[in-house]
Amino acid sequence: MENLSNSQIWKEAPFIRLLIPLLAGILLQFFFPITKSLNGLILACCALALIFTIFMPVDSLFGWGWMAGLFIHTAFLALGRLLIVCHQDIQVTPPNQIPVKYSLIAELENDPARKSRTFKAISTIRYLCEANACYTEKEKIFIYFQASQLPPGISAGTVIIFNKPLSPIENSSSPQGFDYRHYCRLKHIYSQVFLRASDYRILGGNKENPVRSVLISWRRKLLRIIKQYIPGKEENSLLEALMIGYTEDLDRELVQSYSNTGVVHIIAISGLHLTLIYQILQLLLQKINVQKSGKWAKLIILLGSLWTFSFLSGASPSVIRSAVMFSILLVARTLSRESIVYNTLASSAFILLCFDPYWLWDTGFQLSYTAVLSLVIFMKPVRGMLILQNKWLSVLWNSASVSLAAQILTTPISIYYFHRFPNYFLFCNLLAIPLSSIILVGGILLCFFYFFPFLANGIAWVLIKLIDLLNGFVQYLSQLPGAVTNQLSINIPQVILQYLLIYCLVRFFNKGEKKWFTLGLVSICLLFFIRILTWNS
Repeated sequence: MENLSNSQIWKEAPFIRLLIPLLAGILLQFFFPITKSLNGLILACCALALIFTIFMPVDSLFGWGWMAGLFIHTAFLALGRLLIVCHQDIQVTPPNQIPVKYSLIAELENDPARKSRTFKAISTIRYLCEANACYTEKEKIFIYFQASQLPPGISAGTVIIFNKPLSPIENSSSPQGFDYRHYCRLKHIYSQVFLRASDYRILGGNKENPVRSVLISWRRKLLRIIKQYIPGKEENSLLEALMIGYTEDLDRELVQSYSNTGVVHIIAISGLHLTLIYQILQLLLQKINVQKSGKWAKLIILLGSLWTFSFLSGASPSVIRSAVMFSILLVARTLSRESIVYNTLASSAFILLCFDPYWLWDTGFQLSYTAVLSLVIFMKPVRGMLILQNKWLSVLWNSASVSLAAQILTTPISIYYFHRFPNYFLFCNLLAIPLSSIILVGGILLCFFYFFPFLANGIAWVLIKLIDLLNGFVQYLSQLPGAVTNQLSINIPQVILQYLLIYCLVRFFNKGEKKWFTLGLVSICLLFFIRILTWNS
């Protein structure tokens, strides 16, 4: 934890002051929308007023120095509103409102992935055609192809035409199940369609972006290498997920085991993987001259490698978030500027929300930032609770303290969304994280030396043993009695009160002020009161 007071953080982390009005604007526009033109007018008026306060000495004449700050915050609030308006999805007109004879032209965004009885692909509808007219569209959908009738040449970039109506994405019947519809909407996907061979025609391949085409070809090659040297489905599916974020081959029961033990994050490309890639690159580049051009060359190599890996792994929101944070940190260090972690977090969140404000409601977005913030605040205090003289025990406790610290702020959100808590998360993380890191390094070595069959086969043999050990350990823990506490249910007010309680306890232990202890007790009483009301209802 950085030894900074609240006033120092507020002063030295300017992006926090910009992020707050941006978040307020996003939330206000989402729940209380106003028109795009009115948002634009507010933003323009704030900009003009700010220019006026800069060129006119209002501070010295009237003592209105606060006006510039007011206009800046109002401008960013209007910007947050405007971002929501600009990112609103415009769906294809529902089937009952369009003529009977119509066709949709769609482009596949990825190679169709094999499911139990179908092939699934994310696609973008480009045109809606009726009679002699075509209307430009841009909506993402899921297309399910019948497995036995999929043409061999269909892949990312293929353009097809079909005239089958789209169906809305629905949730499962379980009231406490995963909100799949909400998850898809955050990815801007609202509809799906099932196509037999007779339902569509292939129009050909669209002219792809050359960079995207190269990344897709690399991704396919890596998948071929993994499947060639590691034939077992459980083994190669885990390595595919660890290396390039390809999770389509993962067995559902295996994923459930990882979820039950609290280590599902290691099979989703995230900051953990980028950190390891960064450390490997730092080790390889440590002899590069840090003076003048050397440090800029190192920065370009690091950023290029991290972003290439991010896009190669599918450019999921979690990996993009981590890449943005790493980029800000690396640029700040290259410019010889001390980076405040709180400012780095706020600036990366600001950039990402400008790119897509709907990520604010993404579970991964919320868990990522609360986990990093929890580590910043609690890792040193938790580690300091137990001082061990034995070297190996000290290393073990340091590793455990990271998992414990990250869990403090992520637990309320995790329970709110998933209604469960993995009781053995600490024990599983102690082995799963270092073992998955070794497997990831082994996978990188396998792909580098695949053209030397003898060496590649040796690496593959070791990887298979390590993956079997990891999977076996996770599955064993998940089957132990009491592995998961299920049917936990909390609402938004309870989540807010839990965070208020954590904040009060932190302030009380840091400052020793009784008012924070009292406020913490009030939070506990309110939590019990809401819980009683919930039970009665």
